[in-house]
Order: sequence, then structure tokens, then C-alpha cells
Amino acid sequence: MVPIAALASPKALAKAKISREPKPKPEKRAAIFKKKCPQNILDRLDRVIEQRFFMIDREREGDELKETFKVLGSTGNVYTVVIDHTPRCDCPDASKGNHCKHIIFVFVKVLQVPHESSHWYQKSLLTTELQNVFAHAPDAVANERLRRAHLQATGKAPASDSDKASNKRMPTDEDDCPICYDKMHTEPENRLTWCEVCGNALHGVCFAQWQATVRKSGKNVTCVWCRAKWVLPDASKGKGKGKAIGEEGYINLGAVAGVSPQRDTSSYYHGVRRGSRNYGYQKYGAY
Repeated sequence: MVPIAALASPKALAKAKISREPKPKPEKRAAIFKKKCPQNILDRLDRVIEQRFFMIDREREGDELKETFKVLGSTGNVYTVVIDHTPRCDCPDASKGNHCKHIIFVFVKVLQVPHESSHWYQKSLLTTELQNVFAHAPDAVANERLRRAHLQATGKAPASDSDKASNKRMPTDEDDCPICYDKMHTEPENRLTWCEVCGNALHGVCFAQWQATVRKSGKNVTCVWCRAKWVLPDASKGKGKGKAIGEEGYINLGAVAGVSPQRDTSSYYHGVRRGSRNYGYQKYGAY
């Protein structure tokens, strides 16, 4: 008796083999899919549109579905945003589990994901969605002046005289010393002191007095201009050159970018006022 398999056509046998093979499991999303953008994320989108942000560095390995960005926030702090299957940021707002405005900035402004897309407000993305995001993203260039300042602040800048000089901002006749309020443009360079982070100058004698007063109070010496932790030029050689951390624990380049270190909370929700009633969704969050 001839086996049934022998009577079947090669095409039928191939089809039967394929049907017996297990189907690949669909990729699971690491977080619940949002069918529409929540109001609290829309509020943060409004802040991205209204406030100033800068992309100062970006790094991606080949065609890897992951890219890391350095974003200068609205107060000058530098945050790290990672776009991969679980978009994230190291800012205080994101550490609370929120989809922060820095993540939204990268998606909407840098990667130029359309507002009508659902990708930019998801807590988790599938591989096909990431491929779509990176495939349509432009090659946005980082702000060169801020990128150089960030490299110096993190100790990654070349230790050449030209790089050191490029960070120095020579005083003009409109610049007064922030301590004594006298002019600085007529002073020789050896009588001036420069901040290693923002590059702004002040009188060397004035800074010495400021430094002594601050140290007596037990506080850290900071730049009078940008409030970054003060780094002595001779201490900035080698690893960690120029590294300066602001009061919140982040590198702050607000003076270089021309943004105020004071947080604008005019659009934030501060709670219900006594004697009034609130209905509907309110804005909240301080970042």
C-alpha cells in the first residue's frame, strides 16, 4: 500500500509543513497603549511649545533602535533623554513616572514626530513604531556653542589652548563686574577671572573676596553669573575637566544659553484656592 504522504504533491507537503510550524508571538508592549493623549501630557506639550529648549548632543550606534540626547531644559539644567522601547529622562518629573516635557521635546521638535501620531506620548514603543520614528527623523544638528560648553563641563573637551580661549567671553564696555559693578573692559586679562562653565568674567580681586565670604558661611563657591559650582582652572586638567554641577545636581548651562535659572511656574497647577471651586482637568507638575 502506498503511503498517503507519497501521493501528496510537493506544494501540498510544503504548505502542511508551514502550518505545523509555531507562529511567532506578537511583540508585547511594556506599558498600556494610550488610545488618545492624556491631558497632563498635552499640558507638557504646551510647555514645550511655549518654553525654550536646546538639543546639545545626540548619540546613536549605527542602526540601533536607540538614541541618547542631551537636552538643555527651561532653567538651563542638562538632562539625558533616551529614546528606545521605553522612552525615559533623568529629570525630576520623569523620575516620578511622568512623561516629561524633555521627552516630548525630543519626539516633537528633534525627531519631528507629527502631533497627530500616537508615538510621542506612549510610555512604551514597539519595534515597528521605533523603526518608523527613526526612519522619518531628520538629522538635526546640536547647538555647537552649547555642545562645546557641555563637553567642557563634562571633561570631554580637548585640553588645547584654543578650546580654553573659545570659552572665554571678553568683557565689553557694557559689561560690569557682577560684584563691584565697575567696568571690566579696560582691565588686563591677568586681573580678570573667568568661569570655566559659562565663560563670563569678573574681577579677580572681587572674586577672591566673594570666595572667602562664601567659604566662611560653609557653602559651596558658585559662579556669580550662572550659579554653577566653581572650578579652578588648574583643577580642571585631566579627567573631569570643567565639570560643574548646579544646585539641583545637574550641569547647568543657563548662562551660555541665555535662559533664566528661575523656573517659570505660571502655567502650573498650584492647588485649589480657598473659597473657590475647580472643575475639570487641571495642570500640574513642576518640570
